[in-house]
Amino acid sequence: MEAPPLGRTNIHRHLIDGHNFLKVNAIAFSMLCVFWSYFTSDMIEAWLSHITIETGPNNENLSIYSPFEWVMMRWEIVLLFSFVSLMPLASILIYRFAKPGLYPRERSYLLSVLFLTTTFVPVIILIIWIYGIPYIFEFATKYNSSFIVGERYDAVSIFSFGVGITWVLLVWALTILVLSLSRVFGLVEDGNSRFRIRIVAISASLLVLTLPVEYDGLRLVISIAVSALADGISRMVPVAMPQWTEHQHSDTPV
Repeated sequence: MEAPPLGRTNIHRHLIDGHNFLKVNAIAFSMLCVFWSYFTSDMIEAWLSHITIETGPNNENLSIYSPFEWVMMRWEIVLLFSFVSLMPLASILIYRFAKPGLYPRERSYLLSVLFLTTTFVPVIILIIWIYGIPYIFEFATKYNSSFIVGERYDAVSIFSFGVGITWVLLVWALTILVLSLSRVFGLVEDGNSRFRIRIVAISASLLVLTLPVEYDGLRLVISIAVSALADGISRMVPVAMPQWTEHQHSDTPV
């Protein structure tokens, strides 16, 4: 029996690696969802006690006007936290998957992009939930409180505000990652990623359609700003080595 060509064997092996990459991420994401689902109630209670709003001794100033929306919000929190927790692992797997086909200089750019999108962004999200959002509520309570009208808070809206910020940062990070990887892998045309317009349009449309109602009136502005910023940052990543000049092409592939 005739042996398959070497190139076909390499492609087949690479496809198997890609399948394993997706399988490991899917399994890890499922396990993280189960893990975070057990701690959702404790996280919600701890976070509500951390922000500076007057909920009363028995949380009588905190209301749930739509039980179905509250259940959906709890699942959104589980999914978002699972996805954020998965990002560092995904960055390691992406690097291992892409490393054999990259020059050393390309690997350094890939590591920089992965650090920004899958390690730095989750840390920023954590800081925003712990310090940023409570400060916003403290500022709003300090300068907008009324001494005549009693204050009650919608629990779903409070968490929708935080989920919206988290979702914006995740879409921004994924847009940078996809556009940057297309440049690192040489999927460019006339200096731009072949999928640039489509990826930017998808990211902007996704934000417009999925941002919570608390962001009504700002959907278009946020989507355009996030997409434009992600596109600008991705342009800092150079294209694949074969398109560089000969005197820069001094690295050797491994």
